[in-house]
Amino acid sequence: MTTISLNEVDNRVQGRLALVTGASGGIGSGCAKGLAADGCDVALHYSSSKDKAEALASELKAQYPTQLFATISADLTSRDATRGLVSSLLALPDVAAKHKAVSILVANAGLGRRIRDIQDIEEMDWDDIMEVNARSQFVVTKAALQGMRQQGWGRVILVGSIASHGGGINGCHYAASKGALCSMGKNLATVLAAEGITVNIVSPAMIGATGMIPTPKSRTWTKGTDIDALKEQDPGLGIAASVPIHRLGIPEEVASVVSMDSTGSPGTPPCQRCIEEKRECVLATSRRGGRRVRKKKNLGEAEASAAGGGSGTAIAAGPLQTPVRQTSARDGHGMDAWPHGGAAQHQDPSWTGDGSASRTDASQSASRRSSVALEGHLASADLLNPSDALDLLAQVADLEPGNHDKESMPARTANSRQAPRDTNLRYPPISDGALGFADAAALIQHYHENFHPFFPIVYKSIFDGHISEWIEKEPHVLTAVLTVASKEEPSWQRAHEACSRHMESLLSPLIYGGVTTVGAVEALLILAEWAPQPPHEISSIGCGKEDYGAWMLVGVAIRLGYLQRMEQTGLQDPPESPSESFSRKKIAWAACYMSDRQVSIRLGKGFWSRGPGPASNLRAVDFPSLQSQQLGPDNMGLLFQAQLELTQLFSNAHDILYSSTSHREQLYVGGEYVRYIDDFAAVLRKWKMTWGSFSFTPHVKASLILSYDFLRLYINAFAFQATMNRAAAKTRKANKSHTTGPLFADLAAAPDARFIYESIDAANSLLSILNSFIDPVAGLKYMPLKYSLFVIYAAVFLFKACLYNLFATPNEGITGVRRAILGTIAQLQKTSSSTQSIGHRYARSLRLLWRKRSSKRGQKHDNSQAAQPAPNIPPEQSLPGPQEGFDSGLQGGIGLDALNGFSWRDLDSLGQYISNDASIHTTDGVLTTPEFDSEHSTNAVDALPVDFAYQNMWNGGDIIF
Repeated sequence: MTTISLNEVDNRVQGRLALVTGASGGIGSGCAKGLAADGCDVALHYSSSKDKAEALASELKAQYPTQLFATISADLTSRDATRGLVSSLLALPDVAAKHKAVSILVANAGLGRRIRDIQDIEEMDWDDIMEVNARSQFVVTKAALQGMRQQGWGRVILVGSIASHGGGINGCHYAASKGALCSMGKNLATVLAAEGITVNIVSPAMIGATGMIPTPKSRTWTKGTDIDALKEQDPGLGIAASVPIHRLGIPEEVASVVSMDSTGSPGTPPCQRCIEEKRECVLATSRRGGRRVRKKKNLGEAEASAAGGGSGTAIAAGPLQTPVRQTSARDGHGMDAWPHGGAAQHQDPSWTGDGSASRTDASQSASRRSSVALEGHLASADLLNPSDALDLLAQVADLEPGNHDKESMPARTANSRQAPRDTNLRYPPISDGALGFADAAALIQHYHENFHPFFPIVYKSIFDGHISEWIEKEPHVLTAVLTVASKEEPSWQRAHEACSRHMESLLSPLIYGGVTTVGAVEALLILAEWAPQPPHEISSIGCGKEDYGAWMLVGVAIRLGYLQRMEQTGLQDPPESPSESFSRKKIAWAACYMSDRQVSIRLGKGFWSRGPGPASNLRAVDFPSLQSQQLGPDNMGLLFQAQLELTQLFSNAHDILYSSTSHREQLYVGGEYVRYIDDFAAVLRKWKMTWGSFSFTPHVKASLILSYDFLRLYINAFAFQATMNRAAAKTRKANKSHTTGPLFADLAAAPDARFIYESIDAANSLLSILNSFIDPVAGLKYMPLKYSLFVIYAAVFLFKACLYNLFATPNEGITGVRRAILGTIAQLQKTSSSTQSIGHRYARSLRLLWRKRSSKRGQKHDNSQAAQPAPNIPPEQSLPGPQEGFDSGLQGGIGLDALNGFSWRDLDSLGQYISNDASIHTTDGVLTTPEFDSEHSTNAVDALPVDFAYQNMWNGGDIIF
């Protein structure tokens, strides 16, 4: 049985591509301007008026510099030109770089010939009108719908005419063409609605400035004048006089209807006029209902009355004021309510009495009711800690009459005179000019499409509505989204710096004040996942510093979660119909758990919270708000469940295998880890079989595979370390200062060979997925930092494996690894044009690491200069320095230990190892070229001349792997 779910409201047009046909003037020009004001990228179609179209594009570019405006020519009387209109538009370089489909189509182009009498209408007139007004609109609509269907979202607005109903000033041929267009629209509206595509028809009447109605020669006429006679003398004036409001319509009025049909949210502020005039859009409450009796109301009734929604009209107040909206406290979504300010929240709008007796009576009445409620709460509340007691004392203090009087003073002041509040004055990135409202909307859309699928914790309503709304309601998560969305785009550098500064200013109150909002927790987790860093704190090489910042951000997020008792969402059984507030907290707490485990494992640190994690196996159905979100084939609820299950496996592997040094050494000696690794391998295979069959977008699925392969590497590498530690213990027991041969002379004969081979396969698989299946520009660039680090860990692991000669055919194995490493370096570099980006810095680390390996090979070739031979066996565990068996006279030698200077799981020690070579300069420009040769020649690394020495002899000490 097929289950069909209700579609979510998605009326966001910011950043989408709109095509307006016939946009060089009239209604088309007005529609283009309206859509541009809504934040759309607009394609302006013209047939012959090239100058007008390009002038309009230039005007819009100057007004909205961050948006895209393109002109496209097509003669709609030519069938070939009509067929190629949409494909030619999407092939334009600027358009192709940002869009894959036309999301909004305004089919406005039309042909009108004012021939009223059928006897005067020639067959050619009929054919021309039908070709342009009906057939060409069908062809263009059909072409645009292909992309709309693929993305599951589209808006089609067909510009018809009242002539389709028999009116108008044109003949029957024009009426028939518009009638055909309107009938087509009605049919498509029902057919396409289930696919997320709406079709609307706008039927203008007498619109001036379109070329169809002459400009009136005069503006006055005598009452009682025969209108038909007036039409003969002054056609423009006669037609305008026949309109009930005694004027012609203007294109902007039609454009406002088109804009409403494209956003699909009539009656919701802000309206088009307020957007264009940069004014606040406020819905006035209804005054209907008869005589108002001035009677006293208790506080509870007043709050309910003020919070209740009413019908009303949009009124323009002051420039860029914030829309005023209240949400009833009874809906249980206090987090979604606007900040309370003004008297509207405390008294009924119709009640104008403000005498002191009335206020006192209301306050005392509210105080008595609150006292009774508090007494019951005191009797039933659990006092588990001092904080609970302090909360109760604060509630008692709030009952003092003086407090109520003080609270009412600002309410009366705000009620008597409310000064307009400029939203952007309270949001520095906008008030400083680094970002505009349209820019912010475009960045939010960019985040939703490219970043959100990998870590879908942002409250879904953030992606709807106007920016000013979320500046007031969710400043933390909004700023975090803007910071991450702008971090890798050079064109957004100024906006990114402004958002980063503002985010830093928001972090201090979180730490010192303990702001208890879910949005603050979400914001911290977003920053931890993508780890944008201020330019002055960026090092020249990647050495894991981002993870330290992420670890701290996750820690603060968890503490804020505890302050809001979010952990209870993972322990309690959810209600039958969970509120939006409960669902949002549940997602945020599960995300805290995942982020904490992931970053702590990468750093080798203890978890910020060992519990409570999810007390039961959470599934996609436990996150209904995520299940309702669809981005192409991606079901956010299923994706979240897959990530949660994998994180639980990560956590279990860490606790069982890597929990402490003493525990690891116990496992090395006892060998119990073999059973654990086998059990984990079985569960991992089950996870892969379960989730491998699900259909996700390629890059989202690739991220899951990267996590799977890294966990496979993390688990099986434990056996690698165990084998080396047992060899070290065996040597110490035999009292040998040096080994007599390679540690892995015959790897296949080693007891843990299958685990070692599995770890090498997992590392190779990580690099292969990155190099073969992930587009660095369209995929890796937007993935959370951890996925790039998974690949870095794998590359360092393979570097160490090469030094151990763990390949069945060493020459071929090492050659293949080097080829994969160079491919990885190239992929990382392509993620950004900035040499200080995360991709470039970690590419530089890998390059310098393999330069050291190449230098080692060169020195082994030149071993006649060394005091001792350098057999291919593991080195000792010791810091550089004079030791027995070490030739301190090697030219250029700095005593670095290739295997014991760092662990493959410790990027900080890797960075110290790389930078601790005076002959290598991390800013020497070796990585400034973004491309390598297409074949990734194996000589590319070996040819790098670096002169330093390794300590290649092992004296039986412990081995750091």
